[in-house]
Amino acid sequence: MDFARAFPAATTLSVPRELLADIRDARVAKLLAGDIDEAEYESDMRAARLSAYRQLADDGLYEPHAIPADFAHGSVLVSTAIVLGLVGGSTSHVSLRAELDLEAPAGLSGAAAPVAGPVRPGRLFDLRAEAHDEEGIDVRPVLAGPASVLRAFAPGIADDAAGQGWVDVLASAYSEVLRLLAADGTVWVQIDERFGEPGEPGDAVGQLAGRVWEIIANLEMDAARPRIFAVGAPHGTAVEAVLVETAEAAEQCGDAKAVLNLGDDPEAATAALISVGAQFRTAVAGTAEEARAAVLRLVMG
Repeated sequence: MDFARAFPAATTLSVPRELLADIRDARVAKLLAGDIDEAEYESDMRAARLSAYRQLADDGLYEPHAIPADFAHGSVLVSTAIVLGLVGGSTSHVSLRAELDLEAPAGLSGAAAPVAGPVRPGRLFDLRAEAHDEEGIDVRPVLAGPASVLRAFAPGIADDAAGQGWVDVLASAYSEVLRLLAADGTVWVQIDERFGEPGEPGDAVGQLAGRVWEIIANLEMDAARPRIFAVGAPHGTAVEAVLVETAEAAEQCGDAKAVLNLGDDPEAATAALISVGAQFRTAVAGTAEEARAAVLRLVMG
């Protein structure tokens, strides 16, 4: 096994809000009120990110790729849209002020797919580099998934020619961003469908997003894309790690690493894993301390 590329035994889906997002919201309010300038904001947020990573590592998430780099100045959805080139025009950089002003546009139901601008993965490179260079921590970048993007930016879209246009644009943008991440040395990326409004099973967005997922999953691992930890991907998507909600679902993941969401009862969740004999192939998700404690229970049996 290549341990440098293995998915961690303990992880969490996002940096806890109190460690980073609450600090960001307070600093954004100060920035918009004119109490601090952009340089002060950026410095404060860099310090907050590094502090959060240190805390999570101290709590047990010390393996490579265990900590998600899900920081965004506003929402992960808008940040992902900027990275994919869906918003921000043809410029290679979207300013902090412009990003804070962006909202998912309404009224695109049935509209043709946008003419995508340049992809902008530089912010993902920077988040990974600062954690590695300053703290020696290998974080994994986080992107909102295609279903989340479609529901935010093309609400009500149908599975028709316009919908297929969105599939083509998103598949191309995700593929290029993933290629550049792999070339930059990213080993794992989290593609997450928890953002935005949930959809109905079998709806058009789910069908369209499923095609995007299939295209990016079929890219060559470690060459054309990093390894993918999928949160909310369609069942059977051929990626390397998948979030599941039950121990029984963990047994149905085939070759993918099953990442169990511990939910509100971590001890019961790990006991269920032990009962089905999944302790040596299943990672866990929850708070850092819960995740590490669960791993220890699994190892001890």
